[in-house]
Amino acid sequence: MRNALRSVGRFVFGRMMPRAAYPVVRGPLKGARFVLGAFAGAGGGATVYFNQLEPEQTAAMAAEIAPGSLVFDVGANAGYYTILASRLAGPDGRVVAFEPLERNLAYLQRHVEMNRAENVTVLASACSDVSGTATFEIGENIAMGRLSDAAPAGASVTVPTVTLDEIAERLGLTPDVIKLDVEGAEMAVLKGAGGIFERAKPTVFLSTHSNELRTECLAWLEARGYAATPLMGGDDPHEFLLKAR
Repeated sequence: MRNALRSVGRFVFGRMMPRAAYPVVRGPLKGARFVLGAFAGAGGGATVYFNQLEPEQTAAMAAEIAPGSLVFDVGANAGYYTILASRLAGPDGRVVAFEPLERNLAYLQRHVEMNRAENVTVLASACSDVSGTATFEIGENIAMGRLSDAAPAGASVTVPTVTLDEIAERLGLTPDVIKLDVEGAEMAVLKGAGGIFERAKPTVFLSTHSNELRTECLAWLEARGYAATPLMGGDDPHEFLLKAR
């Protein structure tokens, strides 16, 4: 019955309500407001209002980000984790959110403004191993955009790229937490943060998007003293929490 009611609620949110902002009703983001349709998923991403958008990752982040933390949100999309990190870090903390795609950036900035997330800095750039420009493939849905070295199969745009080392130096900041979800560019981002990992051991929330990348990213981090904990069950995890041993 509960699942049926949730399904009805998501249908109502997704099909009958206007594209306006609604509050989250439970979980660590209770009271935060997000625009309906900003996130991928059933009912225009209405799961966000019921603490059902990536609940395992949400719970892990809520347990790891302490007041005063500095967080880099790489691949911020429409800002779900940006707003979560902002709330957890509090007024003494700071969040730097990286998002290159114009459509996502508009939602991200709106969510930052409507939630009065004054500790958030939004950078309209992709992250990579070099600064400059790159081709960004928009992808099949709003959550699947990615940097592409090959000729893109679909729609694409040219976006600016930065390295995390460059941003850390420019802002005079070293992150305590890095959330990394970039649809295939994970290794490039990590290589562009080599200086950060040489001088600090930030907690890493990592999403990988192929078995090869999972192996490569975990090996790179484990060689720098990290241990990985899968955030979702099953025999083929691609979401990890990594902490220094």
